[in-house]
Amino acid sequence: MKYTCTVCGALYHADSACHCPECNATPINQVGMGSKDPFDRYSALPKGQYVRRAKKSDIPADFTVHTPTEYTFIEDYEQSPVIIDYLCFTVNLKDFRHCRKESPYSGINFPTEPQFSTHEAKSFADIEAYNKYFRDVYMEYLQETVRRFITRVLGFNYGAPRGRGFQFYDDSFVLTSSQGNDYCGQVGFGGNRDTIHFQITGHGCKHLFADRSCHFLHHWLSEILGVKQLARIDLAYDDYDGLHTCEAAERAAMKGAFKRSRGFAPQVHVVDVFDYVQDGDSLKKVFTREERDFGNRQSNVYWRVYNKKLERNITKEDFSWYRSEVELKKWDVDILLNPAGGFVALNEYAASLLPVDIEPVYTSVKAKKRVACDVLSAAFWAKRQYGRLVNSLVELYEGDCEKVVSSLLRDDGGITFPSMHRKLIQTLE
Repeated sequence: MKYTCTVCGALYHADSACHCPECNATPINQVGMGSKDPFDRYSALPKGQYVRRAKKSDIPADFTVHTPTEYTFIEDYEQSPVIIDYLCFTVNLKDFRHCRKESPYSGINFPTEPQFSTHEAKSFADIEAYNKYFRDVYMEYLQETVRRFITRVLGFNYGAPRGRGFQFYDDSFVLTSSQGNDYCGQVGFGGNRDTIHFQITGHGCKHLFADRSCHFLHHWLSEILGVKQLARIDLAYDDYDGLHTCEAAERAAMKGAFKRSRGFAPQVHVVDVFDYVQDGDSLKKVFTREERDFGNRQSNVYWRVYNKKLERNITKEDFSWYRSEVELKKWDVDILLNPAGGFVALNEYAASLLPVDIEPVYTSVKAKKRVACDVLSAAFWAKRQYGRLVNSLVELYEGDCEKVVSSLLRDDGGITFPSMHRKLIQTLE
């Protein structure tokens, strides 16, 4: 039977009303051709003929996963004492082609990857013209996929390119809420090995996780787009009882509560701004900023404990609001599966903020993998720079590797790996 879409005007054949194959409009917008005047408000020129043929194990186009578990995850995050206050991640632009594979399960109509026919080039100019055509068409396909990813998966709207970049990208555009009235972050593109960088602010995270679970975002980043590390994620805990104040955090630092499982305890930075005000016979401090920072801003773990009430300029009496916030860089994307458990596993101070029934989940990059990558990287560059010389020496000394190594050793020492590297490398062997 012939059907027509009242949204885009497409004409197609199907056994029953289904999603439009052109614009993915819902079955309620599909009208049988036997109806009177189906194009009363739209163009009478159909865009093409479409025939839908069911395949074996074919999932209907209108199949969308909405399970009770998904909504349970959203409720768990809303009731969690730990929130995500900032999120940054980088995706290879070419990996957005995998979004189409998820369309039957997500119900999101991503564009189809373009197909190119073979062409016989008769000159170098033909090759250049074909390559330019290929890049332009494929880039337009990837850009449209990114636009639908932003609007349908993340739930944001986007603006026009601003003509200025950030984070060493050539250009960027802003992210706004779905209605376009709230600033939610920005996206950098152009350069950096054909990657695209998403930077979502704290206000944007509220919009993102209002109706999308952390498991949903983890599935798209890790399983579909191949993101294994988050460039940055901020986890925050709010205290409204006046227990975990800046002074309490400083006392905890004196006992080594901010120290992680390895390394030294972080340095403490007091970032207070206050005035002295006469209070009877004495002077009293009136703070305009109260904050304690633990660690270095360039390190992978950086803590900030500050008075959120002063930051928001709240003047209400008998009200306390302190926030303990940790900034994690280059962190495992699996922390999205359990933000509260990953927060507890950071150090003793984080564990003291939350109830004891929360199981710690260690989600940082594995030390063995990091050490193995360091050693493999050093060996790779040594082989690339001096591999031929070593081959010549092995041939010269007739395969005596001990003489080869002794002839290459320097008398002034060398760049040694840490002792932890040696222990972990021995466990890998």
